[in-house]
Amino acid sequence: MKLFLIIFSCFLVATVFAVVQFIFNPLGLGPEPDTVLPDDFFSKPGKDVVELKLLVDGKAAFDEILRAIDAAQSSIHVQTYIWKDDHIGRQVVTKLKTAANRGVKVTVRKDALGTAFELSDMLKGRPSPVFTKSGLKDDKNIDVNVDVFADTDHSKYFIVDHKEVIFGGMNIADEYHTQWHDYMAMIQSERWTRAFEGKVLKGSSWPNPAPFVITLNDRNTTEIRTALIEMINNAKESVIIEHAYFSDDKVIEAVKLVAGRGIQVNIILPKRPDTHHYANMVTINKLIQSEEKTAPRVFLYPQMMHAKAVLTDGVIAAIGSANLTPRSMKTSREVTMFVHCKTGDPFIKRLHEQMEADMAESEEVMTPFKLGTSGKIKALFGKYLW
Repeated sequence: MKLFLIIFSCFLVATVFAVVQFIFNPLGLGPEPDTVLPDDFFSKPGKDVVELKLLVDGKAAFDEILRAIDAAQSSIHVQTYIWKDDHIGRQVVTKLKTAANRGVKVTVRKDALGTAFELSDMLKGRPSPVFTKSGLKDDKNIDVNVDVFADTDHSKYFIVDHKEVIFGGMNIADEYHTQWHDYMAMIQSERWTRAFEGKVLKGSSWPNPAPFVITLNDRNTTEIRTALIEMINNAKESVIIEHAYFSDDKVIEAVKLVAGRGIQVNIILPKRPDTHHYANMVTINKLIQSEEKTAPRVFLYPQMMHAKAVLTDGVIAAIGSANLTPRSMKTSREVTMFVHCKTGDPFIKRLHEQMEADMAESEEVMTPFKLGTSGKIKALFGKYLW
């Protein structure tokens, strides 16, 4: 009981500092550039995208994560927003400790604000492994940091031996492993893994030419929304957006305008998201009631879907950690990849097929939602809270 009270007190202190950081960073991170994607990004597909693999759902993603940790020889860097003390959370802990004990340098960075999503488990006596000695705390072989003064870092990635990186939308928790629909991407190339490290960990510029483009929101620059809008604006035939949370006004406007040009726009959102439900409903109403000549079509996926994926013209994709919300677009550290493939490339083919399957499984929204005063307040609160 005494240990629990100590852990819970630490959590409360961390949460207070995180909330302060959240409140006092309302104006965003670095400036938004006018352009992000290279001039030739839309005109020709990238080469060597064979080194890029799409991981659909938690089973595929965590199989690769655990395999990579087991095979690590020199270093592992983990960045996550949420890390729960559950089945997959403990598996990752065990694998990392085993790797550290054989001499692998293990670095773990976890966001402080994300701890708020672990509160229910903490009240049941299961705090995140980053806070417990049975987990990772005080392990002399593992460098663990939960910096309550740092900018909110919503990105998720595993970098192993400077040779491969797995990144995207999944936190370390059972719902991401076995329950929710989501995507991760894997780069298996020392050259491009080191480029990823340079961009994400050191703030270096992304090389050009490159088979894909890694974009970042941080204190130096806020690139992701600009790149997403560039991608949407350049669509010639179709746009498919599959996201869990959608409320950013600039992205909404870009989607409405491209649909108004006659481009086929399909949007897939979860029918019952874990959060942001009312904000999503307001967005849906804005989209299907668009004053443009052609309105986007919106589909509700029947299960919880945590995806952050966009596909245009069947060949250009965006996959990463950033939600289509004001917070992700302006005030959280995020990582999103943009890639232009050939039609038959495995990465893009797999994504296109999965999105089409998800749309087929979903129900189209035909009439606007009726929201009373309470619903509108919840929508406004949810839009800016998360």
